[in-house]
Amino acid sequence: MKKSVEQYYKKIDEFILNNADAKKIENIKIYLKNQAQTIYGIPMKRLKSLFLKHLSEFDKLESEYTYSLINQLFMSKAFEKQIIACMLLKRYYYKFEEKNIVYLIKDYILNNIIINWAVADQIATNTFSRFNDKSFLHEFSTSFHYLLRRCSVAVFAEMHLTDKDMDMLIINIKELLQEKDEYVMRAAGWACRNIFNYNESKYFEFINENCHLMPRIMLRNAIEFLDEDIRINILVSSKEKRYSLKKY
Repeated sequence: MKKSVEQYYKKIDEFILNNADAKKIENIKIYLKNQAQTIYGIPMKRLKSLFLKHLSEFDKLESEYTYSLINQLFMSKAFEKQIIACMLLKRYYYKFEEKNIVYLIKDYILNNIIINWAVADQIATNTFSRFNDKSFLHEFSTSFHYLLRRCSVAVFAEMHLTDKDMDMLIINIKELLQEKDEYVMRAAGWACRNIFNYNESKYFEFINENCHLMPRIMLRNAIEFLDEDIRINILVSSKEKRYSLKKY
């Protein structure tokens, strides 16, 4: 590492060690379902709140050094360091070419550098969601790796959705109708709920056409916050349509 990058990395290391809590490591392991290699015991919400105060300290770091620092933090495979890498990526993503970030994150996931859904979600919802060109997400939706498939829909879960975004999300969800991984199904349902916030008619059209094709976990997450009577009607309709398909 360049000396300037090494100094910043050391500061982050000291910050983490000063806030580490061995008593909370097991709770975080449960939260992540053991999908982390190194954990210091700082819950993500607290970590982000504490480190937010330090982000401006990186503003004068040149783009190549920022990129190198982010890379080193991800390569550490430590949960807290990877979350800080996500925070830096969110703040400085505009300094890098979008395609390079996509390539980097894809490479990290496929090579087991990023191995848990919480880190992948931070990248999807806070960085990928800001990209002008999101066409790479369809490739992600057909990937053999569950974290890339999760990213392909989680991106849309909290962002403002344009008509183009909604159409892309729907296309990606349709690629996941045979999904077996619970993490991916939940993310698809979570993202689907966001369509309701911007276009109710498109949301209900999609749900009515696909409720019987969606894995049950996906469907239940997609309709979770609807009024109870509407939710029950959709579940009944889904059950009837599934039964009808089995008969033929």
